[in-house]
Amino acid sequence: MKNVQLSLLALVLCTAGVNAKSYKKNVPTYEIAPGAEVKGNTITYEEPDCDDGLDCTTTRKCSKAGYSPSLSEDKKYFACCAAGQQLLGSPETAFDCCADGHDLAGNDHCGYRCCPTGFTFDGNQCKEFCKNGKALVDGKCVCPKGTTESSDGTCEKTPDEQGGCDDGECSSGLESGKCYVFKADNGNRLGLAGDNVYYAAAESMTQRYGKFQLCLDEKCTAGKPINPSTEVYIRDTYGDLATGANKNQWLIHAFNGGHIGRTPMFSLAGHFSISKWPCGKYCLGGFTEGVGPACPAITPALTFYTQDPQMCVEFEFMEVPCDLKSDANNCIWKSGDQCCNKIDCNKSSCSKKGK
Repeated sequence: MKNVQLSLLALVLCTAGVNAKSYKKNVPTYEIAPGAEVKGNTITYEEPDCDDGLDCTTTRKCSKAGYSPSLSEDKKYFACCAAGQQLLGSPETAFDCCADGHDLAGNDHCGYRCCPTGFTFDGNQCKEFCKNGKALVDGKCVCPKGTTESSDGTCEKTPDEQGGCDDGECSSGLESGKCYVFKADNGNRLGLAGDNVYYAAAESMTQRYGKFQLCLDEKCTAGKPINPSTEVYIRDTYGDLATGANKNQWLIHAFNGGHIGRTPMFSLAGHFSISKWPCGKYCLGGFTEGVGPACPAITPALTFYTQDPQMCVEFEFMEVPCDLKSDANNCIWKSGDQCCNKIDCNKSSCSKKGK
């Protein structure tokens, strides 16, 4: 989640008129009458409760580049917000400019801040409201589709009463606590760039591939199977290129165009899911959302898509040692070629006799 401006005092609202009632908790916000007209970074409106016989038309301008007037949902208030943000709140709570997928969360004791939908604000940071793998649906915390609530309140995978696929026979091949390298369709490995964003780009002094550990919880409990219905958190075990600092950080929940980077705060980690894909690959998606390219670039960053939960990005996963210094790495190579048998082509229709 990007930092939200907590004060817009630098936004000079030009062209003085009749003094409108204003609120300055968290952003300067002005009360207006219905029928306001917004053009670019300018708003023209009637002052509320204006005396008869007065011209109460007022025009104000957001002077900071990239900011424009944003109306509250009831059209009774406006503030200058950055592109992609909208004004949320009320005089009884606070007003703030929040990005899509966020709500104004908190209370009178802790204060109010923009937090991802389903999160609360404890006075210092946004915290997930729903626990144990549950998702916020219509104001209630419920287990996602394909899972049921167990006696201890956690969400467990619903048993397949139709028979279906045997997890022992048809496993994903992925396991929590293990580390993997993600190779993209363009031949490059997913890695961190100098702008703290992940791209599948050529490696250099400012772009290094990531060694990603798949986790089911903050402690990254090892040895658990990872299935398409599993909620996965991804930790980059590598640190900064030059110093090695900031290692073991989580890939963040950046959505609807926000670029996926990293954070040391588990509460801000993205909720991923991983499914097998044809030809020996995996597709990286979101647990309740989708994952796709963030923008129309030659090498785009990744973002969560809240409106398309089926979107995913295909990668080739290669398991690698989490600890490069472990002597157990001597046993990685097996007899023959350890890279074989990734794809079963025994029944391929392409291998016809007589050709």
